[in-house]
Amino acid sequence: MQICPHCGTENLEGMLYCQKCGVALGPVPLSTRQLTEDDVHGGTDQLGADNVVILQVENDETPILVQVRSEVVFGRVTEQSDTTTYINLTPYGADDLGVSRRHARLLRDGKAVYLMDLNSTNGTQLNGESLPTSVEKRLRDGDEILLGRMRVFIYFKT
Repeated sequence: MQICPHCGTENLEGMLYCQKCGVALGPVPLSTRQLTEDDVHGGTDQLGADNVVILQVENDETPILVQVRSEVVFGRVTEQSDTTTYINLTPYGADDLGVSRRHARLLRDGKAVYLMDLNSTNGTQLNGESLPTSVEKRLRDGDEILLGRMRVFIYFKT
């Protein structure tokens, strides 16, 4: 059995992502690609075949890989839900950086991913622009998300 480092769920040997929360259970090989002219103006807005996003918290060396099933909530939470993946950003200094308990969420619709602020105290920005509460904005590979003052970059695993 493999124990998920994020939520503590026991998973069968050989699983890459936790069956409960979707967080990677260990190192996952990341593919690289050649940049095209379209990439200069922003990356793809389509998830890869396994629906995985790579979250890189600024000033942290280890990315968080998450298989997005339906939604992912960012915040400072400890409880888990069967239907929602919670990314607890407390270990990254979320409290000091103004991240709310339920700050923002990623929603998957087919191969598209949207970001929505959940009425957070200190707001959410996407690529430097404030995101109004409850408004969904489509994400692209390489986008910069600001949760309060916590900077997170999102990449789509191809």
